Amino acid sequence: MSRFFVATRYLIILPIIGLGLAAALFFVFGGFGLLRLMFEAVMEYFGLMHFEHQGEELPIVIEVVEYVHTFLIGTVLYITSIGFYQLFISEIEFPGWLKIHSTEELETSLIGVTVVVLAVNFLGVVFTGDNVDLFTQGAGIALPIAALGLFLGMRAWAGRQDRESIKEHDQQFQTSEPVDK
Repeated sequence: MSRFFVATRYLIILPIIGLGLAAALFFVFGGFGLLRLMFEAVMEYFGLMHFEHQGEELPIVIEVVEYVHTFLIGTVLYITSIGFYQLFISEIEFPGWLKIHSTEELETSLIGVTVVVLAVNFLGVVFTGDNVDLFTQGAGIALPIAALGLFLGMRAWAGRQDRESIKEHDQQFQTSEPVDK
């Protein structure tokens, strides 16, 4: 039965491939879109060409922030993909910050990027200048960020408590007198 469970870990290949391809699409389409935006902006700035824009034309800052958002979502997908690979299949030689040894490390990385994505979303709302209630929008973004921060803080506190408990146990074990047989 244990062989069966060992073999089933390779089922994770499907989501790994799916997440990797999705991340690649976000990076490729976002990258080409950003390059196109920059090309059009430079050409219009120097009066070399004029491009027809469909719908409402947004300030370039907002459009760039939207591409940053696209890249951040791609990053979340990429980190999840390689994290699953490292947890279930094999370790990959990456820089230290990208090595994942536990689901907690994967969650922490994802939470960090998620907080940035939420902040970029809010920044996009602020830059649009639309008639939006920024307090409500900000609270809707700040509350999940605060909850994620509390979650990470509580996890770190519990981890310290566990380490201190183990350290105290080890010290007691080392100072106790040996039992004669």
